[in-house]
Amino acid sequence: MKKTISLVAAAAMILSVAACGNNGGSSAGTTTTAAPAAADTTTTAADTTTTAAEVTEDAAPAPAEAEPITAEPLVHLDFETTDGLTAVEQTEDVGALTGSNFGLKESAHPILIAEGQGAVGNALYLDGKYGVDFDMKETDESYTFSFWYNADRVSTYGPVVQIGRNIGMSNADATVTWLNITKTTWGSNSADIFPVAWNRNSSIGTEVSPDGVWPWIYAMDDLEHGKREWCLITVVADGNRYVADDGMERVGTKFYLNGELKWEANGENMYYQGLAPEILTGDGLEGHIGINYWDTVFKGFIDELYIYDEALTDGQVKTLFEQGNPPEKPVAPEYEAAEEEPEPEPLAAAPVDSAAIAVLGTPERTLGFWTDHTDGYELKSGETLTFTLNNYSDGVNNWDNLLAAFTNTPVKADLIPSADNYEGYAEYAVLRADAFGWGYPDGAVTFGCSWGDDWAGWLKLMTSAKVTMNIMRDGAEAFIDYTFTGADGTEMTETAVMNGAWEADAPVYVHILGEAAYIELLSAESK
Repeated sequence: MKKTISLVAAAAMILSVAACGNNGGSSAGTTTTAAPAAADTTTTAADTTTTAAEVTEDAAPAPAEAEPITAEPLVHLDFETTDGLTAVEQTEDVGALTGSNFGLKESAHPILIAEGQGAVGNALYLDGKYGVDFDMKETDESYTFSFWYNADRVSTYGPVVQIGRNIGMSNADATVTWLNITKTTWGSNSADIFPVAWNRNSSIGTEVSPDGVWPWIYAMDDLEHGKREWCLITVVADGNRYVADDGMERVGTKFYLNGELKWEANGENMYYQGLAPEILTGDGLEGHIGINYWDTVFKGFIDELYIYDEALTDGQVKTLFEQGNPPEKPVAPEYEAAEEEPEPEPLAAAPVDSAAIAVLGTPERTLGFWTDHTDGYELKSGETLTFTLNNYSDGVNNWDNLLAAFTNTPVKADLIPSADNYEGYAEYAVLRADAFGWGYPDGAVTFGCSWGDDWAGWLKLMTSAKVTMNIMRDGAEAFIDYTFTGADGTEMTETAVMNGAWEADAPVYVHILGEAAYIELLSAESK
């Protein structure tokens, strides 16, 4: 992504950003448009005679003297131990998230503490394979966010620390807010700049940017700080709202590196910098170190993370810096990664029983759901259907086994069951062999399994099992019992009682099908 800004005081730029956390994340690439707000000009940072460095030098205040910090922090992570930290990793399963590329799940990766390598005592070390979650606390629009870092690897948009609420959701489903300390290419002439305090609030929008405000603030020097060296970043929100030249609200912001004020965004010095309002208010706040829902995981050291619910002074920020005394070249802790379990060898092709009256799938156990099925067998009230089968599962998932489908139509094996092929076709319910199903009213089925919680044992047995399945109907109720006999003679049983999937006098037909298995129907009898 490329952003350009004008640093000519008379020309304020309006920027419309589509980026990280909006419609699928940041890494895939985004578009940015810039238009003059106060003057008819297309001047960019590369065209103007006033550079970012000159603006910073002219505005730089005298160095502050350290002052005592009397406030108690909302959050203080000193990383002396792993208390209050949870290791997490990215996963392809996004779950209920609607605006993310990845979900986050708890990780078995050890949280690595680098003893004596931090700004104060120990430090957290992230090796690029995991991140850390912590308990984030709510604050108002006057706060201070500060931590030490030493980056071995940081990517464009990749998080060093990211905090906010509903971070992985889309704008349509939730108010999305976050503050991400990251790297970008938004300096003059697309220079890499780091760190950048990029932030957003999807609810603070205007006709300029309907999906909210996306401001950012950095040291205004077009440099990268903290790459393989210790650096303290501090961002202070003063609680004073103002309307920027793009028509959207900001909160007055100060940006510090190593205790020194580098840039200030307020009502008189706006451009595109600053902080969005209400980033850290509301329920569902999240705190992520080194990881988020879209981008490359951070690698490096983190120490002394503070969040205060008030704006620290220049002198107090100086004190945060003077408290630190990190080693010039910290040493990462060593650990032995757990050996990955080898992928199980695929099962051999199943044997073929020439006496089977119907065959579903192939001996390679690759049966697809509803791709093969038996004819429909009528299940009359007061009668019992008994099926005997050979079931050869692929042994991967519990549901990779036989199923029984209950319909209102005597479907034939050579036609796909649908209303196109059978007028008035309807599926009442489906029962899987692993005590699960759907189609019936909520709570209208109960299961019982002889194997208790030993699903691994049951799944292994089902890779080669003789199955007897009895289905008895009494009006709107069905009573099902299974007997599973493994190749070694081990026997397991299951029962199911289903009620309300069909009317008491409705026609009912049973079809055997399966998934990721090979199934041979040996007999089907009605009594």
